[in-house]
Amino acid sequence: MPSRLTRFLTAFPRFGHWFGRSSARKAATRPQPPTVRRSPGPILSASGLLRAFGSGEARTVAVQDVSLDLRQGELNLLMGPSGSGKSTLLAVLSALLRPDAGMVQASGHDIWRMSEGELERFRLRHCSYIFQGYNLFPALTARQQLEVVLKWGEGVGSAEARRRADHVLGQLGLSKKATLRPAQLSGGEKQRVAIARALVKNPTFIFADEPTSALDWENGHQVIEMIRECARERNATVLVVTHDHRLMPYADRVFEMADGRLQEDAEVRVGETRCLHKEPTLVDLTPVGTVASARLRLREPVYSNH
Repeated sequence: MPSRLTRFLTAFPRFGHWFGRSSARKAATRPQPPTVRRSPGPILSASGLLRAFGSGEARTVAVQDVSLDLRQGELNLLMGPSGSGKSTLLAVLSALLRPDAGMVQASGHDIWRMSEGELERFRLRHCSYIFQGYNLFPALTARQQLEVVLKWGEGVGSAEARRRADHVLGQLGLSKKATLRPAQLSGGEKQRVAIARALVKNPTFIFADEPTSALDWENGHQVIEMIRECARERNATVLVVTHDHRLMPYADRVFEMADGRLQEDAEVRVGETRCLHKEPTLVDLTPVGTVASARLRLREPVYSNH
């Protein structure tokens, strides 16, 4: 038997509409369960990479049999001693330097099977770069360095390009330097302009070679926060070559490189008291049952119960 309320609402539909709208409002204001962020598959994969320079006795292998996966929305650090092949690997992964062997898949495309024209379009649309040498245009102001990227890379209009350029320059404390050319800027300011140029886009990938090397920690901290925000908020995939160990807490993963090869992560079990290393080298502190993707690495001899 239908209830009296049901018969009443059936007889007067508009009251049913009011009741329904009220219920909808209540449902809309009811706290919703948090969205579970699923870990996607790799957006960039490399396998069997080899890159050498020179020939004969002068031949030097910079990258040797390197394979790795990078996921969307993550900040990755690539660390290791000078001459270990970090910058060469970064150039190969970022479509700037063709490997002698191996494959790089980015967003489902084998980038080293692309034509030169396709590679240029891929870099322009999907990649942002932060170079050690800044690579700024000498004749352009700080603002124009950013505007030209937006106009050519994303087809943005002049007004929107200026708005976005000024916003990012302001975030990096460069508002008063917007009209200055590279020759009028200090090394740290030029580095921040180069970083701003990379972050003003909405790239799929950000590749950075020592982005904090010319910066004090106040500015370096601000830069790595912005880079991490690009990974989190824009879902960009970030790979940073660095010697700066202060960046480690900001990273999702840390890769070590030595003699042209990626080093396998070592498992350190909880409860063991041991000298983690005798030489000043990097070592992982990893939770039980986890081998890869260490979140904390230390230099200098350390005894630990962790």
